[in-house]
Amino acid sequence: MLQNIRDNSQGLVAKFIIGLIIIPFALFGIDSLVGGGGPATVATVNGEEITLLELDQLVNLERRRLFNQMGENADPSLLTDELLRGPVLDRLIQQKLIIQAATDESVTVSAVAIDQAIVAMSQYQQDGQFSPQLYQSVLRNNGYTSTYYKQLVSDNMTTNQLNAGIAGSAFVTEAELELVASIVGQQRSFRYFLLPSEKISSQISINDQQLQAYYQANIDNFQSEDQVKLEYIELKQQDFFKPVSEQALVQAYEEEMESFETGEERRASHILIEIGDEDDKKAAKAKIESLVTKLNNGDSFEALASEFSDDAGSARNAGDLGYTQGDTFPAEFEAALAQLALDQVSAPVLTDAGFHLIKATDIKLGDKPSFEDRKLVLSQRIQLAAAEADFIKAVENLRDLAFNSEGLSATAQELSLERSQSNFISQSTADGILANSQVLAAAYSEDVLKDGNNSEVLELASDHFIVINVVEHRPPAARPFAEVKAAIMTQLTAEQSTELALQLSEDYIAALSSGASLEDVAKAQGYEWQAEQNITRNTASVTADLLSAVFAIPASSNTVVNKAVSLANGDVAVIQLEAVKNGNLQQFSTAEQRDLKQQLQRAVSNRSIANFISSLRNNAEIDIL
Repeated sequence: MLQNIRDNSQGLVAKFIIGLIIIPFALFGIDSLVGGGGPATVATVNGEEITLLELDQLVNLERRRLFNQMGENADPSLLTDELLRGPVLDRLIQQKLIIQAATDESVTVSAVAIDQAIVAMSQYQQDGQFSPQLYQSVLRNNGYTSTYYKQLVSDNMTTNQLNAGIAGSAFVTEAELELVASIVGQQRSFRYFLLPSEKISSQISINDQQLQAYYQANIDNFQSEDQVKLEYIELKQQDFFKPVSEQALVQAYEEEMESFETGEERRASHILIEIGDEDDKKAAKAKIESLVTKLNNGDSFEALASEFSDDAGSARNAGDLGYTQGDTFPAEFEAALAQLALDQVSAPVLTDAGFHLIKATDIKLGDKPSFEDRKLVLSQRIQLAAAEADFIKAVENLRDLAFNSEGLSATAQELSLERSQSNFISQSTADGILANSQVLAAAYSEDVLKDGNNSEVLELASDHFIVINVVEHRPPAARPFAEVKAAIMTQLTAEQSTELALQLSEDYIAALSSGASLEDVAKAQGYEWQAEQNITRNTASVTADLLSAVFAIPASSNTVVNKAVSLANGDVAVIQLEAVKNGNLQQFSTAEQRDLKQQLQRAVSNRSIANFISSLRNNAEIDIL
């Protein structure tokens, strides 16, 4: 395409047209060609504009964030511009309101603080140091200028600062904490029996006419998936690897061994006594000293850890915490552990968590690896370094040619690369490299699927890139009745079984309400009944959906409550709630009380922030164009 432009730009007509373009450009600037209306505005917030450019950039940023968050489970159909624009615009409006409120309250972030925040971001660091080259590269790849990106960081820091101020003004009263504890720690006793879906379904009869009617009424639910056939070119850095000589490997090994340090791993067990306030600290210190006395009198460290440690996770394993290389636990803990001989127990050690008694249960010294052990790793390292320049150049060439060509045939030929083609795939049937969320998102994007363009060169990993093109597209269509008949039968049977079970349960509930015992009702119908006493919301012996159903029943202190509920597996449970006992704060440990208060504090803080933002919206002039 570029060659055609060059070939056809030499004639008099072409030169005349170029002359016409140059004159207004020279006199009035670039706006004379592309329009002088400035950036398109999508909304105004109290007179301040939100531009289309801002919206598009943040939509792309949100899409990448969601892809990273969802990983292999990402569904490209949920990350289209149409679906993302609304929520992103709403967030932009909210941010504008907060920034305006922060400005009114003189809340600002200094340029130095912004620079420090950027320098500290891990995505811009190499070998633990900020890399200006990496920073500029990331910004360039995402279409940001340094000024615009710093403004984003500034807005984000300002928003966080204002939110922190609002959250800090929220507080939790003891009465609120007691109320939450009474709900969270609540215990319930109940009896129940199940109407199994398998037993009920044997009473269901469905004919072909019903199946056909359901198929026609719900034809939209039986569509085939949207399918595409792709052609694609992959670039892997390993394709540029060259053999490494034995001499180079030996030299690399010797250099590595010169700086090799023997590592040490220590396995630790501990007994933890948690602390809260200063009064609690005195009690905790007295308790840890009493455990020291028990150890000196010959008591087993492991038995004491199991019985007395406030660290429930390690207490179940006799205090065992596993191995550390000196950087796993708090500094005070690591320092004490490093001084211990094998099977020696430390004096009490104070950290933010509380007082610890620490025992070194194993000490392993690292051995210097042999040449054969390191040979493969060294070979790959040398190959990577040697191939990097050629690989980067190939990626850039692929970007240029794929952007300027129709399809990938000419690009593959120009770069002497293999062009592959898939069978028809959908978002659920794609496998291998084509199942990658970025690849699927590109394949179903408007630019690639509808406009027929090549995708961008997608970076699947730092050493793996791909570009795709849609060769053929099969839109969704109704699947034949014969193909979905069995699925419809299963679905209708399940629905009618649940409906029948709930109808039968009405008679059982009526009998219970008339004074019949649950045991007698269950036995009369051939069902097994069970009783559960004083269960909590975390009781593991009761299935999660039954537990949810029981705790969803409105509590009554004086009356037995009978209720039938359908469960996730299709069964219906007939429940007789007999007793409800509210919890109290004292039933929770010190650590649990602290966690409960922190959770409630977060909820109150979030509610305060939400109310503040709601107030800003209610008093703002917002126009969405």
